[in-house]
Amino acid sequence: MNLIFLIRSLGPGGAERQLTNLAIGLKGRGHEVSIVTMYSGGVFEHTLRANTIPIYCLEKARRWQVLLPLLRLQRLLKIVQPDIIHSYGPETNVFLVLHRFIFRRYPLVWGVRVAGLERALYGRFEKILYWFECRWSRVPDLVISNSEAGKNLAIKDGFDKSCIRVIQNGIDTDEYQPNSGMRNRFRTKMELTPETKVIGIVGRIDPQKDHQTFIEAVSLLPEHQKMEVAIICVGYRNEQETLALRKLVKSLGLEKNFVWLKRESSAVTVFNGLDILVSSSIAEGFSNAIAEGLAVGLPCVATDVGDSKLIVSEYGFVVPPKDSQALSDAISKMLQDSRLRSDAFSKAARNHIVRRFSIDTLVSNTETTLQRLIDEGSPHVWTEKK
Repeated sequence: MNLIFLIRSLGPGGAERQLTNLAIGLKGRGHEVSIVTMYSGGVFEHTLRANTIPIYCLEKARRWQVLLPLLRLQRLLKIVQPDIIHSYGPETNVFLVLHRFIFRRYPLVWGVRVAGLERALYGRFEKILYWFECRWSRVPDLVISNSEAGKNLAIKDGFDKSCIRVIQNGIDTDEYQPNSGMRNRFRTKMELTPETKVIGIVGRIDPQKDHQTFIEAVSLLPEHQKMEVAIICVGYRNEQETLALRKLVKSLGLEKNFVWLKRESSAVTVFNGLDILVSSSIAEGFSNAIAEGLAVGLPCVATDVGDSKLIVSEYGFVVPPKDSQALSDAISKMLQDSRLRSDAFSKAARNHIVRRFSIDTLVSNTETTLQRLIDEGSPHVWTEKK
């Protein structure tokens, strides 16, 4: 297959990392793979170029600029002649439909990455994109959701249910695995004693991640537990939102507990340094952070959004979103759980991810699905053949 993937950028993020791993895996199986971005730069460019995967940029200057990037994409497609164009995310999904309306037809696949996103928390641009996604969902030949929850929500909001398939994310379990050396180095760097119980939340500071509820949950822990825990927050969006959260931490008297990291170069080092991973999100599709934490052997406390319950399974606790008391109770219970730092638990949690959510599984499922689209056409045809 000759494949082009279109993504907004290659900056730090779960979708960007997933695409990078998928592209490398597909190329390793003999397929021609190219990446097209709307905006240049990004931490994953070097990795892709090191694996000789071409990267092209449409040099989009601003959100509402459309015509010039469309013309640049059309010129590129005439050169590359892909079998399929696969977009990742709302902006690129809508962009490719506009391309199909204006230029010649290429087999088109959409990628749906988030379930349950509260549009009220975002701007007009995001709301407009989702409105168009729901109404134009019959245009692509196939829609791939990275979660069952994402698929169900998309159908509820108006997506054509006959052409949506689920291919869940894949985790690099060779990279994400327990490592005592990393644990010791991270805790030494953070000036944490071996006895300190370390709770981490890993993800960009964004309304979707609901750090506020997490902070409130920490404040509700019993006093003796608050005295013995350190909180590592890894993520950044902008200074204004980070400052607001820090003010909340200060107002609750938790400054001594919290350590803020904009972005750690090696996320696996952070995971190894933790004792418990928490996700307080109000919206997710497939949470990479939860799966990566489990691959490292961490117990997880997560909110019941997206496919989090499926990912966590029996290796932690799942609570309703936006409920600081329920989240606090689950964290408190986990701090007292005998499974904490248990080798047997760590091994079982890791095996759960290796078995169900490996990169090899992601690549195999994507390869099979895209090849079938090329061979047999629209999923409407697949349904008729069943």
